[in-house]
Amino acid sequence: MRRWFVLWLIVLSACSLTNTSSVSTATIVDPPTVLSDFSLPASIGGEVRLSDLRGRPVLLYFGYTRCPDYCPITLSEFRKARDQLGIDGEQVHFVLISIDPANDTPEVLAKYLQTFGAGFIGLQGNDATLRRISKEYGLTYRHSGGHQHHHGSDGVEHSTASYLIDQNGRLRIVYPYGTAADVYVQDIRALLKETP
Repeated sequence: MRRWFVLWLIVLSACSLTNTSSVSTATIVDPPTVLSDFSLPASIGGEVRLSDLRGRPVLLYFGYTRCPDYCPITLSEFRKARDQLGIDGEQVHFVLISIDPANDTPEVLAKYLQTFGAGFIGLQGNDATLRRISKEYGLTYRHSGGHQHHHGSDGVEHSTASYLIDQNGRLRIVYPYGTAADVYVQDIRALLKETP
C-alpha cells in the first residue's frame, strides 16, 4: 500500500512540474525581421495596413471567429495582458487576422472582438495576402478540415502561434500556443521602454 502511495505522489509531482501556468518558450527573432506590408478590411472601418500600426507594439494572432478552442483561449490571454498592462495597454495594438474571410467580415469581427474588450482590431484576411505573408509568420491554414462545429460545418485547421511586432514593424518574438498573459506583458513592457 505504501509503495502505491509513493508512486502516486511521484506521478502527481511530475504532473505539477509539467503543468506550469506560464509558457515561456517564446522564440526571440534576432535580428528582428521587417515584415511585408499589407492592407486588409478592418473591424474598425476601412482598410488597415500593417504599417498603419507602427509607433506601437502589435500583438497579433491568425485565427477565426468560429474557432471553438485555440482562438478564444489565445485572445482571452491577450485580453488579460491588456488588463494587466493597465494604462500601457492603450499603447498596444491587439490584432486578430481572420483566416476565414468568407465568414469573418469586418462586421462579424467587430462583434466577436467586443467579447474581449476594447482595443482589439480584426482584419479580414484573404487567401492571396495570407499566402504572400505566410512564410514570414510560419502561418499554415487549411479550410474544410480541422474543427467540427456543432452545426456540422467544417472549421479551419491552422497554426496557433502569436507574434509580437515592435514599434518599427519588425517581428521580435513568436509565442507558442498556451502562452500566458504575464509572458506577453513582460515582453510588451520591455518594448515600450525602447525608443522606436
